[in-house]
Amino acid sequence: MNTSYIPIPIADLPPAVEQMGHDFVKAAAFLLIPTELLYFSIYFHIKGYYNIYRNLAFLSLATFWIAPYFAPISCGPARCLQHFAIAIGTMKLLDIWARRHELPIYAAGRRPPDWKFALIVLTELRYESFEPNHIRVPRSQENFNESLQLGVHTIVFVFLQALPQNLPTILAWEVLLAIYIIWTSIQLLVRYKSSPALFGPLYLADSLTGFWSETWHNAFASPCTSLAYAPLRYGLPKYGVPVVVARSLGVLGAFALMGLFHIYALYPILDHEALIRIGTFFFLNGIATVSEAAIWGHKKHWIKAGLAWIFQTSLATWAAAGLNIPNGLSRIRWREICDAAY
Repeated sequence: MNTSYIPIPIADLPPAVEQMGHDFVKAAAFLLIPTELLYFSIYFHIKGYYNIYRNLAFLSLATFWIAPYFAPISCGPARCLQHFAIAIGTMKLLDIWARRHELPIYAAGRRPPDWKFALIVLTELRYESFEPNHIRVPRSQENFNESLQLGVHTIVFVFLQALPQNLPTILAWEVLLAIYIIWTSIQLLVRYKSSPALFGPLYLADSLTGFWSETWHNAFASPCTSLAYAPLRYGLPKYGVPVVVARSLGVLGAFALMGLFHIYALYPILDHEALIRIGTFFFLNGIATVSEAAIWGHKKHWIKAGLAWIFQTSLATWAAAGLNIPNGLSRIRWREICDAAY
């Protein structure tokens, strides 16, 4: 009797999903090259070999930006992740360049060996182990349980999925919650033991200023400060611009930088109109945040909180309405996932 083993057939993944996985691996493999160059540029800067640092930094920047040409990929979501990686690597590199005369000082205990010090500088977007950093931890996060809050926000996301998905406001909040869930999940996997929470509870936001500086993720606070806010805030007064105006323009510059960052990163999956809405979303948030600070200052008031919620919800609803993204998880067409737009 023939008792040879006959494997049980397993349903194949949709071709688009397989293509996305293949493209993701291809993009990630090539991006290891500029990442390694960036690491060694930091290492040689620490060692005092500044000419080598400059050359490696330039090579790293160039290699990041040639990645789409040397490792071309066709799957929209995979290209989106590639663009995000390029944009993050570029901002990290330029942030370190802006700080090249005075790198952050390690403040999490005894200074580690140079190789490890360089690795921490590379991997900590917020320089949480260093001084100075730009992380603001509000009192509401002093006893903050990040895992619990991830569960709470996931439950809210699931609840919204059960509501009618043709309402732009529902879609807008699902997008915000999806960003919260994805980023926090990554944070919990790769964080250092001393890393503070990436987000505050969204439901505790009581102003636009508080939302952007304390509630929403602060992963890019450092490059926004060194590349946009600080040059405008401290550079413009040298040419006679009043400090209060320079400070406001610095805030607007930081929001404009984030707008450009998201436009470039999302270009592979959004059309022209959607990209304009993304840029407008950040620009109007910058104007509203500056205006709120000018009117209210640091004062807390229920009217201020209410206006912030109305403004942010309305603007996010308008932006989400033009993104042409699936109305709910069940509407995602996995067999067409690699199309440029849904």
